[in-house]
Amino acid sequence: MTASSNAFVDYIREEIAKAFGVISFERFMALLLYHPTWGYYCSPTFRLGKEGDFTTAPELSPLFAKCLTKPINQALADLPQKAILELGAGSGRLALDLLKALEAEGNLPERYLIYEISPVLREKQRVFLQSSAPKLISRIEWLAHLPSNFTGVIIANEVLDALPVHRFQVTETGCKEVGVTWHQDGFHWKMHETKNDLLLQKAAEITHECRLYPGYTSEINLNLMAYIEAISESLTQGSVLFADYGYGRREYYHPERNNGTLTCFTKHRLGANPLLNPGCQDITAHVDFTLLAESATGSGLTLDGYTTQASFLLENGLMELAAEEEKTCSETDAFRLHQAIKTLTFPTEMGERIKIMALSKNMTNKISAGFNLHDRRRDL
Repeated sequence: MTASSNAFVDYIREEIAKAFGVISFERFMALLLYHPTWGYYCSPTFRLGKEGDFTTAPELSPLFAKCLTKPINQALADLPQKAILELGAGSGRLALDLLKALEAEGNLPERYLIYEISPVLREKQRVFLQSSAPKLISRIEWLAHLPSNFTGVIIANEVLDALPVHRFQVTETGCKEVGVTWHQDGFHWKMHETKNDLLLQKAAEITHECRLYPGYTSEINLNLMAYIEAISESLTQGSVLFADYGYGRREYYHPERNNGTLTCFTKHRLGANPLLNPGCQDITAHVDFTLLAESATGSGLTLDGYTTQASFLLENGLMELAAEEEKTCSETDAFRLHQAIKTLTFPTEMGERIKIMALSKNMTNKISAGFNLHDRRRDL
């Protein structure tokens, strides 16, 4: 363990001590991912893609961004302001590919805003986009807070699954929170009584709705509810596109998924213990898209579409775009292209596991491109 990780462990142990021996997993996950000094996403060594711990659709191929242009143009067509707001831009790759694709179509937005809470990532994105698209950099603006009165299209790829979640367990006498404690030489799970009434309420509702049984352990993303409400308050008029790993509620809380969906990534290797190596591994939890839809409609947004990534990309011309690109690429690049398409669309890869949801506010020309082939709203 390095000196910095030792210091981080000591910092978390102090928080646990101040909280009388246990903190919520939501607080623990927030520290591990977003602490300004030691958090995973705030580390200068954070990388996406082959050299990092995990990869995302935009890192695989610019085809992902090209498939987004049709629904984005559909939404922007009747808006007075042609603006895009990306939430959590990662390496900046999606921003670059999307701006280039829109430029090729003659539909560049007037502004491309990036809401990024990590100062380290903001600077990395700035350097990458400045060197990769110097002619477009004047259109890009970085934000540390959501804008007010935004009109345009909001996009977020694999952002919601990085929001810190609460853990709960069903017992014979009701639901209890599962927090984190320190014992002997490491962090451990600890079930405890909680004063978080919202957590207990949602856990009880889910337990009843999905017929969960004693011993069943999972998570609830209360931050998702507040996040969507903040987005709705920020948006005056426009559409929102979310792409993320997740399920509708009945599948999320399936009886056989009895330990939740928490997943860790280190050098593209999957792990299941988020209590290890604080600040040195990615931690995610799948999205309950039913909760997302409920939070959105309860905050003044309209649900316009929900489908799988494979259906969304195929309907928006993935194979046609790939065929066109293949005409001018080498055999090696063609092979890489085919591998990327498999990862983007195969059911065992991203194709079925990632879902796309479209929301809107005060829109008459709503996004439909990508949601006609397989409408999955019945799964919510």
